[in-house]
Amino acid sequence: MGRQTFISMNILPHPRQKNAIRVFVRSHGISRVILGRIGDTSIINTGLITSMRVHRSLWWMFFLFCILLFGLLAAILMLSSWPAIGARMARPMRQVIGNRGVAIAEIALFSVQDATQLLKYNLISEEPDTPWEVTAVASDKPAFRPTSYALKAVGPLPAKLPTPMIFAPKLAEPLPTARTMPTSTPAPTATPTNEAIPTPPGWTLPALSPFGTVEGEGLWQPYLFDAQGQVLALRTFLQPDPERPYALVAIVAFDLERVELHYVLGAREPALSSGPRGNGLIADTDIQPGKLLATFNGGFMASHGEYGAMSGNIIALPAKNGFGTVAIYSEGQIQIGEWGKDIGPTETVVAWRQNARLVIENGEINERVFNGSVATWGGSFDGDIVTWRSGLGLTADGKILYYFAGPSMSMPTLAKAMKSARVHNGMLLDINPTWVHFATIQAEGDGLSAVPLFEEGMDTQIDRFLKQSDRDFFYITGPS
Repeated sequence: MGRQTFISMNILPHPRQKNAIRVFVRSHGISRVILGRIGDTSIINTGLITSMRVHRSLWWMFFLFCILLFGLLAAILMLSSWPAIGARMARPMRQVIGNRGVAIAEIALFSVQDATQLLKYNLISEEPDTPWEVTAVASDKPAFRPTSYALKAVGPLPAKLPTPMIFAPKLAEPLPTARTMPTSTPAPTATPTNEAIPTPPGWTLPALSPFGTVEGEGLWQPYLFDAQGQVLALRTFLQPDPERPYALVAIVAFDLERVELHYVLGAREPALSSGPRGNGLIADTDIQPGKLLATFNGGFMASHGEYGAMSGNIIALPAKNGFGTVAIYSEGQIQIGEWGKDIGPTETVVAWRQNARLVIENGEINERVFNGSVATWGGSFDGDIVTWRSGLGLTADGKILYYFAGPSMSMPTLAKAMKSARVHNGMLLDINPTWVHFATIQAEGDGLSAVPLFEEGMDTQIDRFLKQSDRDFFYITGPS
């Protein structure tokens, strides 16, 4: 009769039936009502049996809760360790629970990952490591560039495009659907590397003001080179989030007087279900050692905003007014701005990629950064959810293109990094682990190999853009 200690019973006369009683049995917060007759002692046993059933039910509920909690923790650990699994699961899940359902699940996952990372950092209290070895010393003088490389003169640009322009390659013709590497062997050239390299003479930039205390923050390091050893790109990092000192934002600066930007539509994304698609391949003339320097991710999937995308005369998605756009013109110019205000549907635009609103506009942070919705920035209801993010920016003089990427970033963190780098107009690219990816390309035997910007976090399918890609992407080539 030990279980009686869990039971509370009240016996009251029935209000409408003679010689009848009601027994109120309360066990573990759950009440039951039992009807009986006066003098019927079996009602007490009935109350005890009812209590035992409630007791067993509660234990089963607790057991199932523990199983669900363990499964959730295991799923979070798996997705944190192998984000590619989550990326593959996302597509079929969208067909079952929809885009909003997947977004809610991602927000829950990112929130748990962020809380875990914060707890780990607060317990260990270790200074974050630099994402790479820092050996370059940035100049405190104004940016210098060799005088032998001057901008080519071009005709007047359309009056509706007041934003500064820069020179880029003409877009290649539509690419074949199959890939074969060129048989010709180019002359030996210097190749990009992630190893520390002494600073050669040439192009450099003033150091950026540091936010934190990590050694080397804001100091530009030579990153990509041409065959003569001249610097084509620099890299540095910033620590702009005081709440998450481990959230380092990598910045790659390209000298747009020396390198060329290209855009490729993916074989599956972005595109509507019945719309045209690209082929996801780098042009054969560009995928050569010494010429192909770097590859990096594009923007959101079509289902996440249907932002405009066009390349090689293929309009995968029509452009939408009011959204941040990077455009390439037939004369070789590049522009980042707002479609419908800075950029328009002229015949000279041969490629574009839109993705959300501008993050930086005319050198200032867009106010939507601090109050944007899931429709604005993707994967976040309030813009504060932290995850891997990437972005693209252009200086006011149109001579430097920046790529930004890093883990544990909110939208304000990305915007602070862009503004610190003196970006004039900047836009968001793709977000989330797996999709944010940057790699330098170097010769390896008779082929090419990819070296990620971050050794951790960008180590999945490192060479994804050297073969046919389902997702859209950009790539950089050097002087021929």
